[in-house]
Amino acid sequence: MDIGRCGRPLVVSITPPVRKGRKWRPKQGISGEFMKTRNKKRILGFTIIELMIVVGIVAILLAIAYPSYIKYVRKGNRGEAQQLLMNWAINQEIWRSNNVAYATTAQLTAPTGDKYTFDTVGTPDATTYILEATATGDQVNDVSRDGATSCATLRLNQNGVKTPAVCWE
Repeated sequence: MDIGRCGRPLVVSITPPVRKGRKWRPKQGISGEFMKTRNKKRILGFTIIELMIVVGIVAILLAIAYPSYIKYVRKGNRGEAQQLLMNWAINQEIWRSNNVAYATTAQLTAPTGDKYTFDTVGTPDATTYILEATATGDQVNDVSRDGATSCATLRLNQNGVKTPAVCWE
């Protein structure tokens, strides 16, 4: 019989030791089940197929949403031009109440906008004027809700007639 360090006989037990409070489990590397999982590397992340599927879905959503977004931006720019034309018309009426004729662009400066240029059609006289906003850049592709009428040129006269009417809705 072998003697251990402490002078006691070395006892080899077949049954695992009993520990208080928790169940006995073999340490990693002792059991064959744990050995199999220990040698495998843990794989984290996404596969290239998963990433390509996500890219494809995003591309489809973008292809659907982008034209609607551009249409919305053009309509917003058109609304800004309409507001500037109406403010200019108010200023024309104020000018006319103090003078014998409506103002030219030399007398009353035209508004300025990012996507439109503003001018009068012809020369304003004592009874008439036509104010015009002409689209620039990508805004020239702006169309009305029905898709048939171009909204690249907006006009407003002294009677409040707005042309093309479908673009002012």
